[in-house]
Amino acid sequence: MRRPGLAIWAAVTVLLMAGSSLGTWWATQNGVLGGTVVPASMRQNKEFTRFVQVYDSIRRETIWHNTPKQLLAGAINGMVGTLHDQFSDYFSSSQNQSFQALLNPTFVGIGVEVSASAPQLVIEQVFPKSPASRAGLAQGDIITAVNGQLVSRVGTAAAVNMIHGKVGTTVRLAVSIRGKQKIVVLKRAVIDEPTVYSYMMPHQIAYMNIVEFGNNTGAEVVSQFHQLVKDGARGLLLDLRDNPGGEVAQALTAANALVPAGPVVSLHYKNPSQDQTLDSSGPGTKLPIVVLVNGETASAAEILSAAITERQGGTLVGTRTYGKGIVQELIPLANHAALKLTVAKYYTPDGQYIEHKGLTPSVYDPEASNVVPSDIPAEDPQLAKAVTVLLKKMGQ
Repeated sequence: MRRPGLAIWAAVTVLLMAGSSLGTWWATQNGVLGGTVVPASMRQNKEFTRFVQVYDSIRRETIWHNTPKQLLAGAINGMVGTLHDQFSDYFSSSQNQSFQALLNPTFVGIGVEVSASAPQLVIEQVFPKSPASRAGLAQGDIITAVNGQLVSRVGTAAAVNMIHGKVGTTVRLAVSIRGKQKIVVLKRAVIDEPTVYSYMMPHQIAYMNIVEFGNNTGAEVVSQFHQLVKDGARGLLLDLRDNPGGEVAQALTAANALVPAGPVVSLHYKNPSQDQTLDSSGPGTKLPIVVLVNGETASAAEILSAAITERQGGTLVGTRTYGKGIVQELIPLANHAALKLTVAKYYTPDGQYIEHKGLTPSVYDPEASNVVPSDIPAEDPQLAKAVTVLLKKMGQ
């Protein structure tokens, strides 16, 4: 299940830890703990004294197994839990590593997406800077054999498994390119999983689906949008359904290509002196835009959706969005741990605060309960509706 996205910004914080109760108490009385200054309000706080006493009693008296690491992690999680904020979390080192991987998904392979059209594998997409791209493979090429085994004989599922393997190992493919056979030997590598998919639909409608806003999404949007324009796009259908959000900075980069120069989102912090407005540097586009959204369109995806409708004149089609109007920072802690903390509210260019409200489409079109969102209008009534709306905006 997708989760709402997270805006990630660099930050620094203090980390309060305790060693032995005596050492901790001495350190706090002197204002320094592990090289970090402990606030006077904490040193004079009776509740902190009680915390030290509880910690010391557990370590000395209980018959149940415990470690300082275990107790302190529990205390930190308890502090975060008192905020009653589903988007604030404490990440241990391993949890932080897993979270970072979500923002930068990778896999091992040759860098292609294929469709299994028995008895062959048709290349649907070749990822940039991948082994397949460097070998000259392209969309529409057909993989007919893997390591000498015909796809028609072993089956498409088995053939895909044969293409997978360890980093640095090779795979030998027989590929049909416009009817001509070619043998290519590719070395498997770590591939950055794309977060943006696009193609040209009939009537020169550029379709673009942004899955989430990961570490490279902004550059993917800009590159693919420019290619679509070069290919003659006359309108853009931006599919943000089920997009949980991600990095605000990446949504801002995407906005540079789609929204005119000017405000995209305003961030309001606890300290008003930190408030800021993030702008698109432009140039944006004058192409008609329709943005498809639903109840799982959240966070950075809502930021981009609002900027397009309020500043570019785009039209929202679908259902009300998730409604996440707050921003988190990922604050690095000692030993590679991290604190994900809600630090700001955000407002759209028109001043909307959408927390628990979401964005309301100007063209409401509910999803059919038995339909999975796709990029094929004939299989997705909601997408077909968006195409109709866009064609009207295009004057067709």
